[in-house]
This record gives sequence, C-alpha cells and structure tokens, in this order.
Amino acid sequence: MGRIFNVRVPVLIACTLALGVLTGYFICYCETNIVWLIAVVSITAIIFLFALILKKKKLIVFTLVFTAFFAVGLLNCYFTLQNYQVCDVDTESVYLINGTVKEKGVTAYGEYIILDDATADGEKLSGKVRVYLSDVYGDFCETGYTVQFYTKLKFNDAFPYGELNYYAEDNVKYICSPYSELTSSYHFSFFGSIRSAVKDTLYDNLSYDTASVCYGILLGDTQNVDDEALDNFRYGGIAHIFAVSGLHIGLVYGILTFILKKLSVNKYVSAGLRFAAIIFYAGVCGFAVSSVRAVIMCGANILACLFHVKSDGLNNLGFAAVIILLISPLSLFSVGFQLSVCAMGGIFLFSNGVKTVLKKIKTPAKIAAGVGASVGAQAGSLPVMLSKFGYISGAGLILNFLIIPLVSMLFSLLFFGTVLSLVIPPAASFIMPYAALPLEALLSFLLMANFEKALITGFGAGIFVPIYFTVALAFSDKINIKILSRGVLATCGIAVLAICVLVQTYMPANGYKITVSAYNYGGSVLVKSQQGTVLIMTENANISRIKNCLNREYSSDLDGVVIIGGDNCAEAYDLSLHCNTVFVCSANIPVQPYYFTEIHYEKEFTFCGIEFEYIDGHNLTAKLGGVSLLLSDDKNLPSKSCDMLISLYENFNEELGGAPCVAEYTVYFNIPNTAYNAYDYGDLTFYIKDGTIDIK
Repeated sequence: MGRIFNVRVPVLIACTLALGVLTGYFICYCETNIVWLIAVVSITAIIFLFALILKKKKLIVFTLVFTAFFAVGLLNCYFTLQNYQVCDVDTESVYLINGTVKEKGVTAYGEYIILDDATADGEKLSGKVRVYLSDVYGDFCETGYTVQFYTKLKFNDAFPYGELNYYAEDNVKYICSPYSELTSSYHFSFFGSIRSAVKDTLYDNLSYDTASVCYGILLGDTQNVDDEALDNFRYGGIAHIFAVSGLHIGLVYGILTFILKKLSVNKYVSAGLRFAAIIFYAGVCGFAVSSVRAVIMCGANILACLFHVKSDGLNNLGFAAVIILLISPLSLFSVGFQLSVCAMGGIFLFSNGVKTVLKKIKTPAKIAAGVGASVGAQAGSLPVMLSKFGYISGAGLILNFLIIPLVSMLFSLLFFGTVLSLVIPPAASFIMPYAALPLEALLSFLLMANFEKALITGFGAGIFVPIYFTVALAFSDKINIKILSRGVLATCGIAVLAICVLVQTYMPANGYKITVSAYNYGGSVLVKSQQGTVLIMTENANISRIKNCLNREYSSDLDGVVIIGGDNCAEAYDLSLHCNTVFVCSANIPVQPYYFTEIHYEKEFTFCGIEFEYIDGHNLTAKLGGVSLLLSDDKNLPSKSCDMLISLYENFNEELGGAPCVAEYTVYFNIPNTAYNAYDYGDLTFYIKDGTIDIK
C-alpha cells in the first residue's frame, strides 16, 4: 500500500515554523519563562541520539531541520512580542513628535495617520504611532509627508481582551491625538505618491461611494468604504475582492504574460518584467500580507517555468508562508494571512475532487473548474470565518462562482482605465466613468441585496476546527485512502461536528447562560435561556464586537435589548441589531423608534423570565435562576448587595468612602489584573441554575 500522504517538505516546514511562532506567542501570553525551550531541545536531542544509534540519516536531517525552524519561529515571535511590550516614553509627559506618514485613512470621527520612523523629543521610538486627527488639525498631510506636533502617547497593550492586539501585527505601539496644531512638510514617497495619484484620479472622476469601493478593490484599502456596504460584502462571502491577493496579482501577472507572449519577448526578460511588475503592484498596495503571499507564489511559478520544473501549488504556498513568517512572525495571527493561506490551501486540497465529481456528471470543464475553486476556497477559509467573525456565508459559494469571474473582468477594465488615466490625466474625466460603469452596476446589485439573511452562525471555533479539517481531508485527492475508509472517516467526523454544534447551542431547562464581552470603553452581557435571548449593553459598547459575539453564540435573533448608560445611551442601540423590543431607563434621552421597534421606558419589568429594575440610568438589577445581578457603568456604584456584580468601573464609591457593593462574584468589563475580567481573558461565560453560578 502506498503512503497516505505525499510529503511536501515546504508545507511541513511552514507548519513547523507556524507551530514555533504559536508556542512563542503562548509563552508571552501566559508570561511563562522561555526556559521551557530547554524541554524542546531535550526532546530533539533524544530523537537525534536515537537516529544516530539506528544510523537513520533521513531522521537526523529531518530532526535538525525541523527543530531549527521551530526554534526560529518560537524565538522570532517571542522577542518580537517582548520588544512590542517595551514602552520608550513616560505616558504622562508631553512630547514633541516627529514622523513620516506611512498611511492615512478615515474613522467615524475624523481621520487618522500612521507614523513611521517617529521620534519623541528627538529620541527614536521603537514602534509606529497611530494619530487620530480632528476635522481641523493643522497643515494638510498625506502619505509620505513628515509631520510635527505635541502630544501625550498612549502605549498599546499586547494582549487586550484575551487576544493579540491587531496593532501589534504592524508594530503600532502608540496612540495619540495632537495637543497642538500639526505642521507638515512634503517629502517624496515613491509608492505613496502613486497611491495618492490613484486616489485623486478615482475621487475626482467618480462619485464618493463608487470611488471608495474602486480604491478598495484596486489597492486593498477599505477605510473609506461605507461600513454597511463592507458588511454586505462580508455577509455575501466576497469581501476578499478587497484583499489584494491571488485574484489581483494573478490577473496582473496573467495579463502581462499574455501580452509579452504575443510580443515574443525573450523568456528571461519576460520573467524579469512580470516579477518586477507584480512586486511594484504589491508595493503600491503597501506590501499587504496577502499580496506578498501571491507575489512569492507567482515568483516560484516563474522559476519553475524557466527551469522546466513542475510547479506544485501546495509547495509554493508553503514556501510563501515560510518567507512571510520569517520576516513577520505576527502575521500568523492576521486575519488577512489566515484567510489568504487557508483559501489557497483549500483550492489546492479540495478543488480537484469537486471537479472530478462534476465531470463525471457531464459538467462542462470550465464550470467544473470554477465551482471547484469556489468550493475549495470556501472550505479552506470556513474555520477562519467562524473563529474570527462567528459566521459563514450561505450565499458565498454561489456568489463566488457567479460574481468573482465577472469581478475579475471588471477589475481588468478598471485597472487599465486607471493606468491610462494616470498616463493621460486630461482624459481621466472621460475614461474613468466608463471604466467604472460596469463595476458600479454590479456594486449596486450587491449593495441592495441583504446577504445577512444567508449567514450561518453558532458553530463557534475551538475543537470544531481540527474535526472539520479531518472531515474535509476525507474528500481531498491529496489523501490516499480507499473509498470505504473515506466514507467512514467523513461519516464519523460529520457526526462529531453535529454533536459539537448541539453542545454549543443547547440550553438546559430553567438554566441561563451569561456571556460578558467588552471592548475599549463599553461592554455587553448576553443572557440566553429557553425563554429567549436578551442583550444588556452599555452606552459605549462596540457594535462590531457585539455582532461577532452574537454570531458565535447563535444569538443573532434577539428577543430584547436592555440599555444602561448616561446621556449618550441612545447611541448605544444600533439599528442593525434587528431587535423589535428595546428597554431604556426613563431618565435617559429617548431612543428613536425604528420601523417596528417598541421602545419601553419602564423602571421595573419582566422579560424572558428575568426580573429587571433600573436603580437609575447607570445601574440595573436583574434576578434570574435564583441569582441576583447588578450591572453598572457608573463610577460610583450604589450601596447594594448582590450575587454577581458586572461593572465597567471598580467596585468603589467615593461619596461613601469605600466599596458599597457586596457581591459573591465581581466581573469587570475593562479592569485588568482582577479575578474575572474581559480585558485579560476575552469573553467570559457563566451558567446560572437553581441559585448557583458555574464558571466556564
């Protein structure tokens, strides 16, 4: 019998390197001493000695190579995180900041810039600075400009809310807002000037919304794309059109290959021109991880063609992953990297099997290939979508098959239209509207469709991921086992997956599941029972984070929303939560009704079997399952006893000179280094039944 797997060394090395990076991450996260590396060295030494005794040369080489990559990944990640956690400044002092603008974008409240090569009072900072700008911040600045202003710097924590700070992936260590007027001076930036020229060309000749989407598709920058529009692309499973990756790089590479072949250009010159062009394009896109991965894979394919070597997609993917992780180990935790690698891996692992089945039922080859690629990409990226966003798109398979080929053609038209407009600026006003017109029509359809109804949620992540891939591999042509074995493996795996989903969504009778989530300056509490699902949220709760939590907990259809907060409590309720029943304290500013939403201003009420009472606009009590809760976003908590306190601020009342609330359990949204807090541990889950509280 042949081998079950055909070993691909680059893939194994990439997995070993990733495992090392992951180990380094957990050593930092758990604040464990790196001397644990001695254990790895000891195990390696034992294997090495065993191989020497048996004279197994391949095992000796295998042990040395893979141990080396594991150690490199571990140490690289460990020291990168250690460096990120070193603060260069006194966060209470005001500094004169100088730096070069690497990136510029918009936020809900204004604009922001990312500074590279920044200094504080002339001393170089070891990380980048994210600067939030008001509507009137001083001199104009754009990518490539150098800026100067006075401010205090806020230092970013590496592990807020139980996960790696996404700022760490790009080494953004500080956040600030200018205390004084920002002054700037122009400095030439090669890639920055091209990005600015592309941006000006699009926004000067197209409507704002169309230009924002086109800019996102061309360069992968979605900062100006409307949030609702971006969500609709995500819900439709086609948000990857904004990630400059295989679709974009592959099209540019393919078009150049076609043109150079028609011109009969020498193969070595052609290879150099194609590789230089895709590197240039990736540079204009800011060398995003997905674009770098695509460039490396295209480069490997070019070399294979030059030297008449068979190009293997999985090997190329493994090679690309190794290079990226060696340069930037924290890329492993980037959603872009995970989606890019998993989607491509899914195509290489599963598309051939799907194509084979479709061809057996007389499906045309091109349609079979398109469906195979779409199924493979969806299958590979599914676990990432579940773990990061809590959902998968039920419409994604169809849309990727139907829309992506069309988007590819329209991207080519938009790409060449933009290039031509940059070369001949006076013609841009004529070229761009026509180049973007077909894409604009397609975007209108996509934005009008409500793909949120097609979301599949509630699977969670964790143990689901390895079981899922075990099932998926049963259908891959990369595993060499008999059909009967495939069937048994797939059936057992699907049964286990079904059990996982049932466990995730099951609620025992008369019991309550409470999930406490937080982000930045607010938090939320999700209460699930067989009587219904209720969301309790503070005024500054992060809506995006709440949506992810609802999707993971299979709770997107809420029975009611209860809001606590101050004068801004009306802003806490986001209409996209799609809840028809909202409770607000009568002391607060009224929430405006939306369609069929019922707004209740009641001090005491019972909903989904839970007895609620507003003490005031900032404090709320709830009785459920024989347990009393006090939920607060007030700096001065009321003098009241309860079984569980869930608070935004410390359990302290200055007016009373001490802690006014006596609780068996105290849970904080945003206060680290306490027994139970969402800042250190991420979402916290508690179970309540018959007067007892169990902690997950």
